[in-house]
Amino acid sequence: MPADAAARPSPRGGASPRADVYFLSYPKAGRTWLRALIGKALVDRYAMPETQLLNTIALTQAAGLPATLFDHDGSAMLDAVRWDAMPSDKSFYRDRRVLLMGRDIRDNLVSAYLQATRRIDVFAGPISEFIRHDVYGVEKILAFYRIWWEQRHVPAAFTFLRYEDLHRDPAGTLAHVLRFIGADITPATIAAAVEFCSFENLRQAEADDRFRTPVLRAGRGDDPESFKVRKGKIGNYGEYLTADDVAWIDAANAARGCAFTRPPDAAAHS
Repeated sequence: MPADAAARPSPRGGASPRADVYFLSYPKAGRTWLRALIGKALVDRYAMPETQLLNTIALTQAAGLPATLFDHDGSAMLDAVRWDAMPSDKSFYRDRRVLLMGRDIRDNLVSAYLQATRRIDVFAGPISEFIRHDVYGVEKILAFYRIWWEQRHVPAAFTFLRYEDLHRDPAGTLAHVLRFIGADITPATIAAAVEFCSFENLRQAEADDRFRTPVLRAGRGDDPESFKVRKGKIGNYGEYLTADDVAWIDAANAARGCAFTRPPDAAAHS
């Protein structure tokens, strides 16, 4: 870690732990699954307790790897920051490595809405109001990724990961991510991590509070929509959003989105 590395202030007070590698994302972009996959691979590779599987910074430090931290980089819903007040200065990351994770913003907003209403109780209205809200809606997620698109050259190293790629090729994507943090993990260990971190297994672990951490703990045991590991599906936003809602999001994304928020085929021509 650079000698002059300073702890980054947290919007809710105190300071975030120092790290060399940051895995950043908007809330509910799928990072819990990625975190579990990384954790399982490191736990098995370095013979560490499974109870530490979701404690990424402790695992990486114990393994002698660059300290790695998951963070929402000022976009957490509990911070209640308006879209037009999102932090745009990324100079903190100049000497650090950054992996930015993204997801189809329609699925992302649906998952964020359920988190806001079923787990952390920061919003009480309908989803149509949520996606149009200055603190939680489409303009917020677009601003977050647009800022990073403009600042992607600031970190010492930067890579972008789509949640959909993790679904399409979990083993290959996990191998890429582990190389990014400098971890030498065999294909067999990666395959075991993918099997262990199936949605069924993680959902049961959450129901059982197996890892004793709020990172993977059900909001309400009798409400399946309150689980952190909820469905793990791609493209099911139509079950929650009206056609008008989808059109609203798509129009905003077309006008003010970037390559990180648009589908890969559209982003290639943006």
